[in-house]
Amino acid sequence: MDFGELLKVFLLDLQSIFRYRVSSPDLTLPQILLLSSISSEGTDMSSLSKQMGVDNSTMTRLIGVLIRNDWVEKYKGENDRRVVFVKITSKGEEIRREIDTKINEFGIEIINAIPPEDRNDIREMLTSLHWLLSKQLLRIK
Repeated sequence: MDFGELLKVFLLDLQSIFRYRVSSPDLTLPQILLLSSISSEGTDMSSLSKQMGVDNSTMTRLIGVLIRNDWVEKYKGENDRRVVFVKITSKGEEIRREIDTKINEFGIEIINAIPPEDRNDIREMLTSLHWLLSKQLLRIK
């Protein structure tokens, strides 16, 4: 399997795992990722769009669902009223904690399935891969 194909199946596996292990009937995968990406202090919509790799109109629709469920709220920036921010509500924070707990539990299962002598090497490789992917994203944006 070449590296591109390996990345593709890795992404598909992670998406499937998130869908079945982390999501609930009320949450889609994009909603899970979005709730996990919004900082507690609030995040501007344009940054969220870039981070999620979607255009602003798609982000507006995704955020609309979260607002209707009272998981987030929107507000305008104090310095620039054109900038729209999104902030997690207390109800959204509860869901985010549940998501984080499920992700951490899954992470523990994965790390425990790896032989102890290989764990640090794999963690370092994944950290390096994340760093390389982040650099690629900066070039795209």
